[in-house]
Amino acid sequence: MNITEQNNNENKSVTAPLANLHPALFVVIALFVVFVTYQIFGGVLSVILLGTDFKKMDTNVTFTRIIISFSQFMFILIPVIILSMLQGNDSKKTFRLRKPRQSVLWLGILGVLVIQPSIQAYMFLQNKLLTSLPFGVNFINSLKELMDSFESATLSLVTANSFAEFLLVAFVIAVTPAVCEEFLFRGLVLFNFEKVMSPVKTIFMTGFIFAIFHFHPFNILPLILLGFFLSYAVYYSNSIITGIVIHFINNFLSAYLVFVYGKEGFEDPNGSVSDNYLLLLAGFISFIVFLFVLKAIKNTAVEKKNKIIVNV
Repeated sequence: MNITEQNNNENKSVTAPLANLHPALFVVIALFVVFVTYQIFGGVLSVILLGTDFKKMDTNVTFTRIIISFSQFMFILIPVIILSMLQGNDSKKTFRLRKPRQSVLWLGILGVLVIQPSIQAYMFLQNKLLTSLPFGVNFINSLKELMDSFESATLSLVTANSFAEFLLVAFVIAVTPAVCEEFLFRGLVLFNFEKVMSPVKTIFMTGFIFAIFHFHPFNILPLILLGFFLSYAVYYSNSIITGIVIHFINNFLSAYLVFVYGKEGFEDPNGSVSDNYLLLLAGFISFIVFLFVLKAIKNTAVEKKNKIIVNV
């Protein structure tokens, strides 16, 4: 590299407006910007085009789906890309735009499938615990009713009456967030955290913020687990494609269950803990298998890295 090229590269890094910000502070700013653009600008756009009556979503559900998908690409993905440019980043490096390690990708897919019974068992136990608490029952019930009302309003967006309509639902529910959210969390956030944190802290913090971003208090632990697993798989596969595929499969399963079974497919199990021992046993076994999957992902990634070093 000659002196002119070196000076040009130095000028590029200096001219990036956010290049010198501490990575953790940059993450805070990025999350705030995305919150404003998506929640406020996206919300205003929805109100302008759809109005304020959520019940009217049923009458124009296709248009509502299109607006939701457009808002995520416009107000999450595009701001993330712009923020990365303002930080002076190399997009391929920041967003891990490379072919994933195939073994880690398949283990990641296995992991997100295996953990589903464990999540269902946890949700069953959580509901039993919340309904048996000697205090705060009224507050919990009020909060649960609020979240249930949001889910009821969203159910019409997920429900499809034909296979063609289901394809649109899958794009809105599975494809769109798998791309937009992964570029935010397993792209920009993960990239900045790993500059100043250990791998364990980086993976956990990215997963934790992912869960908080979804703001669902009754699903917070499953969301943290999902966020952790997505970050873990992307980190060890060294590709954002792994996170997109796993995220897509997780959301697609939910959309598919609604398409096949309707709301009944998501009803909480009835009966006591002893009546649902098979559910709890399946959940326990699935969690143990999930831990083995985590171990296998790490071992596979480390073995491949060591082979590359040896060959070099």
